[in-house]
Amino acid sequence: MIKAIIVDDEEDARFMLKNKIDKLFKNEISVIAEANSVQSGIQTITEQKPDLVFLDIQMSDGSGFDLLTQIPDKDFEVVFVTAYNQYALKAFRFSALGYLMKPVKTDEFVQTINVILQHFAKYRANSEKRLKVLIENYGDDRIIKKIVIPSSKGFDVIAIEDIMRLEGDRNYTNFITKEKAKISSSKTMGEYEPLLSEYGFFRIHQSTIVNLRYVKSYIKGDGGFVEMTTGEQLQLSRNRKNDFLKRFL
Repeated sequence: MIKAIIVDDEEDARFMLKNKIDKLFKNEISVIAEANSVQSGIQTITEQKPDLVFLDIQMSDGSGFDLLTQIPDKDFEVVFVTAYNQYALKAFRFSALGYLMKPVKTDEFVQTINVILQHFAKYRANSEKRLKVLIENYGDDRIIKKIVIPSSKGFDVIAIEDIMRLEGDRNYTNFITKEKAKISSSKTMGEYEPLLSEYGFFRIHQSTIVNLRYVKSYIKGDGGFVEMTTGEQLQLSRNRKNDFLKRFL
């Protein structure tokens, strides 16, 4: 049984969330305590040592990030609950964390919790590392710097600027870094494309996304080839050629 705590300054929100947990996951999750502020949340987490925390982003005395930075040993998994803040949602996606939008819809709640339950042991073993990345990504400059890559063995953390390209491999994605390391993710390329497109990445082929900062030249052809700074030549799809050239011309 997973021990959970709900930290939210809205009593109704805590009640609704606990009700969903008790109704839909009573055999998997037990809510052992609740807290209504950052400070009471810190105290409750420290005393109760939960496995899972449902954490509101904005509370009357601070944010969920304030809470996390004040807890030294983050050996629990987190599901964030928020009513707004698009930047926070982006930071969550880059850090591979669970989050729920208020008002919490039952189908989204079930989907998120099922993912958590399915991979809980793996998530828990890497929670502190991922939360550290999240806090760094949520810095004042509002620039996402790192991405957490979930794999069958756990997680890898990569600086976005170090990624040269992504290669699709059926339901998996391989990240190729500038050190020529290959890191495999259990997510598809389709999930990464919208995340990385505004960071200078472009999908040149059904199975290839490149970091444009590592593009050296374009070689003409039916679709043509993209030459990387490593000397590798990658196929450019005919139907992506014009959009690709517009990024440079």
